[in-house]
Amino acid sequence: MKGKIKIAVKNKHIDFRFVLDRNITILTGDSGTGKTKLINMVRDYAEGGKSSGVTLSCEKPCLVLAGKNWEYELEQTHESVVFVEESTAFLTSKAFAEAVQHSDNYYVLVTREPLPQIPYSIDSIKWISKHGKTPKIVKLHDNISVKKISDFPYDAVIVEDSKSGFFFFQRATESHKLECMTAKGKSGIIKLLQSSKKRRILVIADAAALGSEIKGLLYFRASTDKKIDFFLPESFEWLILRSAIFDRDADVRQKLADPVEYIDCKEYFSWERFFTALLVSASKGKPNLEYPSHKGSIPSGYLTEANIDSILNAMNRGKQ
Repeated sequence: MKGKIKIAVKNKHIDFRFVLDRNITILTGDSGTGKTKLINMVRDYAEGGKSSGVTLSCEKPCLVLAGKNWEYELEQTHESVVFVEESTAFLTSKAFAEAVQHSDNYYVLVTREPLPQIPYSIDSIKWISKHGKTPKIVKLHDNISVKKISDFPYDAVIVEDSKSGFFFFQRATESHKLECMTAKGKSGIIKLLQSSKKRRILVIADAAALGSEIKGLLYFRASTDKKIDFFLPESFEWLILRSAIFDRDADVRQKLADPVEYIDCKEYFSWERFFTALLVSASKGKPNLEYPSHKGSIPSGYLTEANIDSILNAMNRGKQ
């Protein structure tokens, strides 16, 4: 299942309209903004159709997953939009996280708490708010990433990655008087921020899987006197593909322009996996640029002065 999915759910009192552009959408918001109402309306329509008083428009089947038989029901569900409300016991379970990552459905997960067992993007988090008869559903985190970092005006750089991404940024910062360290995964970022005695810190992480950590990171930044910036490309591989190195690759340019139309969630649960596969394919046979799928090293071609500069400034380029 891939592509943008438009959904309209309404009755005579309220009208929900939104678009899903990723396989995981986290729907959050204050109490009384319509989250539970939306779930109930989807359930009513699934059980009673138009006789329920609800109209639902979507190119894919929509259903609410609940109850003790959820695993069996999910096994039988394909190419559908699956809604789960926050009071559902299995939402935070390891079993549900594993099932989600091996399915071909899109999911709308209603919760106000992070779900660390499921990798999801910061762009997957949507905020619902009251707005008359038609509630607003918008991206919660927008413009939280700096675009230009090549000057590195920091005392320390924390890199989420411990493999190719870390090796790249370690090389890119070696001429600057700063400490570059790896968090060894997204859950380690907060620990390094808390323990670091540095005053100006840049955090570099893949936005594609940082969704469960961003709430805590933003809270920490707001509560400390340290200056903390975030550099959050979709993924390190996305950043490379967006650089001038692959400007002449028409296939790369096309897929970067509208990734959702190419990323099948059954094959690539996260966008990071898709862009890794795309970079591996696009760089195949290119001297000193052939990117390893294991990401355990960074080819020397990406570490020339010109290519380092191109990659560092890729976020600041116009839309691909």
